[in-house]
Amino acid sequence: MISHLFLEQKTTLSDSVSLQTDSSGYEFLIIEHQKLNAAFALHGGHLIHFQLVGQEPLIWLSKTAIYNDQKAIRGGVPVCWPWFGAAGETLGDNLPSHGFARTSKWSVADIKESEQGLELELHLKDSAETRKLWPFEFELVLKASLTSELKLELISKNTGDKPFSYRGALHTYLNISSPEFCTVSGLNETFSNSLKNGQVTTGDGTLLINAPIDSIYNKAPESVLLDDKQFSRKLKMENSGNDSEVLWTPWISGAAAFTDMPDDGYKTMFCIESAITAKQGITVAPGQSHTLSTLIK
Repeated sequence: MISHLFLEQKTTLSDSVSLQTDSSGYEFLIIEHQKLNAAFALHGGHLIHFQLVGQEPLIWLSKTAIYNDQKAIRGGVPVCWPWFGAAGETLGDNLPSHGFARTSKWSVADIKESEQGLELELHLKDSAETRKLWPFEFELVLKASLTSELKLELISKNTGDKPFSYRGALHTYLNISSPEFCTVSGLNETFSNSLKNGQVTTGDGTLLINAPIDSIYNKAPESVLLDDKQFSRKLKMENSGNDSEVLWTPWISGAAAFTDMPDDGYKTMFCIESAITAKQGITVAPGQSHTLSTLIK
């Protein structure tokens, strides 16, 4: 899934993890464990690949994704933070969609390996540049547990002296065989359809992927299940710290409009996101933290 990136090894960080770069110096963490392969871009703290040995990749990555310090990567699991979608009137106009975490440089804080896989921790802290966009002090921690399951935990720590409220998402692009072979179930029956001006709709908690979808579902009562019959696998997603699940596919016209997605890219991806989308967000008091997570198994 990432062989097209043509990377060169720069530094060995552990038995299974190395820091590698492309021809422009863009940095990736490459994980080659006996039970799995994975990759992160340090730009955005962005998981771009996860694959258990002998199985199809779990995470989808666009073959035409653009890698530079200004743009979020198409695919993987972008970290949307500290807002979801537009920043909103209170923060001002012309701010980047989905926040700045997904276009900021993260650092490696910890790597722990075992026979089952590994745990990885990436950090992002406030700076003069982030405070120009969002006037708060913070430390953002992304904990990744990579075993037979994939768990991502986004921990928002308030390191300042005033409370802040945030919205965000773990914008997970799942790798699928083909839309006609996939069914999503376990969803909340109530959702807001962004393709119909946010119209609130009630369904039966089951979804077929056969048209453009951009919907915000109220938090699922338990777990969300993606049944992929052609891949012969069922992905069970358990989300916590969220208030909603966002489901998205650009479909035919949407994919064709993206310069960083192949025209047929919509056929092999589908997004199910653990998200905080309510206008008020989550308030974090000074010295406190909040965790948004997704577990896929």
